[in-house]
Amino acid sequence: MNSENKKYLFDLLQTHSPSGFETPAQVLTNAYLSNYCEDITIDINGNLIAHKKGSGKHKIMIIGHADEIGFMVNYIDESGFIYVKALGGFDVNMLPGLRVDIHHNDNIVHGIIGKKPIHLLRNSDEPSKLKLEDLWIDIGARNKEDAQNLVSIGDTITFSSQIEELNEELIVSKATDNKVGVYIASAVMKELWEKDIKADYYAVSSVGEETTMRGAITSAYRIDPDIAVAVDVTFTSDIPGVDKHIYGDVSLGKGPVLCLGSALHPAINKKLTELAKEHNIPLQIEISPSRTGTDADAVFASRQGTATAILSIPNRYMHTPNEIISLADLDNAVQLLVEFVLSIDDTFELKR
Repeated sequence: MNSENKKYLFDLLQTHSPSGFETPAQVLTNAYLSNYCEDITIDINGNLIAHKKGSGKHKIMIIGHADEIGFMVNYIDESGFIYVKALGGFDVNMLPGLRVDIHHNDNIVHGIIGKKPIHLLRNSDEPSKLKLEDLWIDIGARNKEDAQNLVSIGDTITFSSQIEELNEELIVSKATDNKVGVYIASAVMKELWEKDIKADYYAVSSVGEETTMRGAITSAYRIDPDIAVAVDVTFTSDIPGVDKHIYGDVSLGKGPVLCLGSALHPAINKKLTELAKEHNIPLQIEISPSRTGTDADAVFASRQGTATAILSIPNRYMHTPNEIISLADLDNAVQLLVEFVLSIDDTFELKR
């Protein structure tokens, strides 16, 4: 990964963009892509759509979502403790003790997620599974008035987490889900910028995937692509205690992951598999027999239908402040999708 791409990726991962509040991430992507596409638009929902025109009739969309999981301030009690509602899904039991950033206007207020310590619990008090309402955020306020001078109802909250490089390949970040998808769609555009392509290419940084899917719904309707590839992250099974008989075999550093399933188009999957073999790009396989939990669910049935695929990046510890991914998997995904866009011409058959 070259220095420009790595800087863009790291800046994107560290920028706050909880679901529904993605503008800071879109500003970064707009700046990165401004020299590598013919036009960029940001629609009424906040989707960023970059376009490079091809000489043929097909339209290809590669989409990643810019939003990350987070919270919103819901209530401030008389002691100045803050209660929240979720933007996206969490394992609530892993939240106590984590550091968070509350985004109030242009300021960041630091806080700690608290719960009653185990030393103060009676046996009957200990819940079998925590609920979000069992937790609060402590910003060090003396009382409600003190807290209200710093934060407001509706302020957004993200995990406080800096990028760590575990080695030359693996990185840790709070928001690889799914800013790596935005990075890949954008890096593909950069690689294609000085190349002749047959199909029109649209790189989409969508919004709201973790909560509403509205970004994928409206961008697919607007573009009306013939082909779409949703780039997201997927769970790995390379950690202790995971039964591969149930969850399949997906590991960090062994290449991006192609998803097979009823909603996904066999011709697109076949082409991606053939290109991976032809160019010696490692490719892993997973299955999703029904809906996929990604932007693909909002795209494949758009208008008259879209030939859709999912290419995922293995993600260890997803939906935590410490997601781990491999930079090599990102590079291989970019290479595969560049070859895919270059391979599509007017003769490509889209019928099942």
